Amino acid sequence: HRVDGRMIVKPVTGGAHTAAVSPEDLAAERGAGLRYSPVTLQERIEGTDVRAYWLRGRCYAAEIRTPELDFREDPAAELVPIRLPEALERACGAIAAELGYLFTGIDFRRTPDGEYVFFEGNPAPMFMHFEARTGFPITEELVALLLDP
Repeated sequence: HRVDGRMIVKPVTGGAHTAAVSPEDLAAERGAGLRYSPVTLQERIEGTDVRAYWLRGRCYAAEIRTPELDFREDPAAELVPIRLPEALERACGAIAAELGYLFTGIDFRRTPDGEYVFFEGNPAPMFMHFEARTGFPITEELVALLLDP
């Protein structure tokens, strides 16, 4: 396998952060760990991470500004509320509907040329940090959803 910094590994469950795959990770003595671990391997795409929350027909999105591969490793990461293009907001609603989610966190990467690359729709996204840093009313919306689905 050729590794040139263009592949990243993401844990399927919590406990670890996104990391670049190195040649050492694929060495025989360590490669078995990746082979038997629940991870996602994906191409490393340059750009800026964007997290969108879809809840009750509304889309709340933030740009995540950090030089780190995983923003959770950067206490100074900036979460800047943004408005997604209308077509992308509609796509968020379609993703949530297709997955059967009433609430989801949807992750994208916006490339330097402005293209949005979809990564995942998360059925149980962390949101308290985003809510505190952006002012998104996610807790309020979740309570309203639970009281009046």
